Amino acid sequence: MVHGTVRLTIFLLLSLSTGLPTGITTLSAQALTFTPVGSISGPIDLVRAEDMFAYVTVGETLTVFDISNPSTPTQRGSYSFPEKVWGFEVIDSVAYVAAGHSGLWIVDVSSPETLILRGSVTTPGQAKNVAVSGTRAVVADHMSGIDVIDISTLTNPVSVGSVYTDGYARDVAMFGALAYAVDHPAGFYILDMAKAEPLDPVGSLQSASAPRHIEILDATPDIAVLVGGIPYDPLRSLREDQPDDPNGTLQLYDVSDPTSPVLIETFSTPGDAQRTDFRDTLAYVADGPAGLSVVDLSNPTAPKVVGAYQTRNSARDVAIADTAILIIDGTLRRGSHSQDDGDVIILREAGK
Repeated sequence: MVHGTVRLTIFLLLSLSTGLPTGITTLSAQALTFTPVGSISGPIDLVRAEDMFAYVTVGETLTVFDISNPSTPTQRGSYSFPEKVWGFEVIDSVAYVAAGHSGLWIVDVSSPETLILRGSVTTPGQAKNVAVSGTRAVVADHMSGIDVIDISTLTNPVSVGSVYTDGYARDVAMFGALAYAVDHPAGFYILDMAKAEPLDPVGSLQSASAPRHIEILDATPDIAVLVGGIPYDPLRSLREDQPDDPNGTLQLYDVSDPTSPVLIETFSTPGDAQRTDFRDTLAYVADGPAGLSVVDLSNPTAPKVVGAYQTRNSARDVAIADTAILIIDGTLRRGSHSQDDGDVIILREAGK
C-alpha cells in the first residue's frame, strides 16, 4: 500500500452473479503478462495470502501452504472449524475466520505446522465475512447485520453489538477507524469505530449495484471506490431479455466525507467480477470466465484494463502474495454448498 498525508481509499463491491490456465493475454506493449509456475490442487473455496504463505479453505477446513518455492507448494498445517468457512483474513500471522452459525474464530498461524486457536465468539446469526483493524473486528452477519467485536484480548473476544442493515449483510472491510459493509440487494454502510457509539452508521446509501464484496485500496488523494454489478432490478428474473447473472463492475465512490459517499465511476470488467485484491493502484480481479483481469485505478475517473490471464474455467477468487498471484480456477456456482472443484493457479508476473 502507498502511505502519505493524503491518500486515496478505494473500496470495491463485487456484484451478484451466478483446470489449468491455457495462455496469456497481452493487451498492449506495456500490458502486464503472467506465467503459470505452480498450482495447489482442489477442491478449494477461498484463497488468501500473507508473505510467502497461501491460506486456502474448503468446507470447514483452513489449510496453510508454503509457497516460497511456488513451483512446489508445500502443505503445512490445517485447522477445522465447526461449520463452513464463509470468509476470512490473515493479519500479522493471525487468521480471523467467519464460520457460519459458529461465529468468529481467531487462530494463531505463526507456526504453520501447528495452528492454535486463540479465541472465538458466537455471533447472533450466520457469520459471512470479517474485517479487522486495531482492537475491533466487524463481521458481516447474514441475519443480524454488522456485528462489532472487541478483540483487544484475542483469547476473549467480546461482542459489542450489531448494526441493523436493510438487506442481508454480505461483506465488510476496515480502514483505520472506519468500517464499511455491504448488503444484498443494494446497501452500503460506513461506521466509525472511534465514536463512543459505533453501532450508528455515520453514512449509508441504498443504491449500490448488487454488491458482493468490498476491498480497500490506499493511494492518493482521499477517494473511495465500491465495486459491484449492474443496478439492482427486482423484476430482472421476470424479464426474458435480462441474463440470470449480470456482468460484474467496479464501482468507485468518493468517501472523503464518510457521511455522504458519492459515486465517481462504474467500470464494467471484461468478465464477471467475483473478488479482487490490490497491488498499489492495480486491482487484480478474479473475473469469472475472463480469468484474471488487472485494472489500473490510478485515475479513478477512467479505470482501464492493463493486463489479463485467461484461465481454463472461471476465476473465482484471487490473492496477492509477495512474489506471486494466486487464482482459484473452477466452476462458478450459486448456493450455500462448498465447491467440488477449483485449483489454485500460481502465476508469476513478468518482471517480478
